[in-house]
Amino acid sequence: MNEQEQLEHAIAALEAQRSLLGDSVVDAALASMRQRLAILRSPPLAEQRKTVTILFADLVDFTAMS
Repeated sequence: MNEQEQLEHAIAALEAQRSLLGDSVVDAALASMRQRLAILRSPPLAEQRKTVTILFADLVDFTAMS
């Protein structure tokens, strides 16, 4: 059983316990599980490569001028 299936089973089990545990407890426990499940279900991000230019500058006596 892969991680996605495990999360789906765990979510279903917690939902079944909602009447015993209460909404606030179940909702708190499910928040991170649902977030992880959404990440697993989403398609992988395409790699992006971009050319960037970085400028480093050191101004002489800038501290005194400011």
